[in-house]
Parts: sequence; structure tokens; C-alpha cells
Amino acid sequence: MPSPVGHALAGAAIALAAEPLVRHGALRFRVALVACILLAALPDLDLLYQPIHRAVTHSVGSTLLVTIVAIGVTGRVTGSRRLAFGLLCGLAWGSHLVLDWLGTDPTPPRGIKALWPFSHQWFISELDIFRGTERRQVLTWASIAYNLKAIAQEIAILAPVAAVLAWWRLYRPGGPGGPGRPGGPGGPGRPGGPGRPGGPGRSRRPGA
Repeated sequence: MPSPVGHALAGAAIALAAEPLVRHGALRFRVALVACILLAALPDLDLLYQPIHRAVTHSVGSTLLVTIVAIGVTGRVTGSRRLAFGLLCGLAWGSHLVLDWLGTDPTPPRGIKALWPFSHQWFISELDIFRGTERRQVLTWASIAYNLKAIAQEIAILAPVAAVLAWWRLYRPGGPGGPGRPGGPGGPGRPGGPGRPGGPGRSRRPGA
């Protein structure tokens, strides 16, 4: 199953794709980006207690709980419940389930308890899109080499997706560098630029 690197890339991609839902503001987007990266990797905290790994934290039940808590915490901090931000957090957490379901898992029981608490059945896609990672003897040379190959594959698959979404966020209409934005094509110039006070192309008054 994917490493934290792959899960973090998936979380970043979700934040980039959903940026319009977070509303405008660089600070809000940065908060959403960091939250999505962390939440996409957090389900593997259950590795601290192996008997429950890939069970409760890898389920729709935990995804719903994270969504509800995120909405509540956002409301407590901002004074208004942000449904969009809560759903974004839930999507980031849920992306972990999807990547693990698409990954390789040679250790029985194979897969994740995706439908807990409604079902205790284990699910896996058998597509093996992502290599497995060694999480026991991680400091041996064999494990390090094996995990590096897995990380390289995750980057090759997920980094281009995140890069395309980052470009789209930057240059889409209304985006930071898109048409109609300051400094973007068709938008007003930046201070000191052509046609701005103090910039080239602006004539001075006589005696100035």
C-alpha cells in the first residue's frame, strides 16, 4: 500500500482541485492545503498498534467522523460552520482509503475495512496500481531500497496530477495569475508597472 509520500501528494491534489470551494484568500488556501496533506496521511497512525491497522481509520465511518469534526471545529474557530471546508477534510481523509484500496497488500487479511461500522469485510481492488511498502524492518537496506522504489512510483503517478492542478489553480480565470487578476493577463498592472502611479508610461504634471 502507498507510503505517506503518495498519500500526501493525493491530499495536495485534492486541496488544489477544490481551491474555489475554500473561497478566495491565500491564507485560507494554505490552511486547507496543509490540512489536506496531513489528513490524507493520518489514517496510518493506526500503525502504532498493528492489530487495528487498516480497520477503523480506513473506513467510511472514520471519514464521516472527520468531516463532522472538521465542520464543528471550523465553526468554533471562525464563528460560522464551513460545510465546504469540512467536506474537503473528509475528501482528503477518504483519499487514503482509495489509494490503499488500489494498492498491493500481500499481508492477510488483505485490503481495508472500507465499510466499517456497517460491515467488517475487507476490501481490495486487486488492481495493484501502487506497490506495497515494507513497514516492519524499515531500516534494513533491502527494505529501504524496496520502499524507495514504491515512493518513486507514487511520485511518477501522483506528482503530475498535482502539478497540473497547481497550474490550473494559478492560471484559471480568477486565479492568482489568471485573466482579470492583478498581474495576470488582461488584469490591472502591479504598482510601479505600466499605467500605474510611478510606473513607466505615466506622464508627469508640469512642475512636478
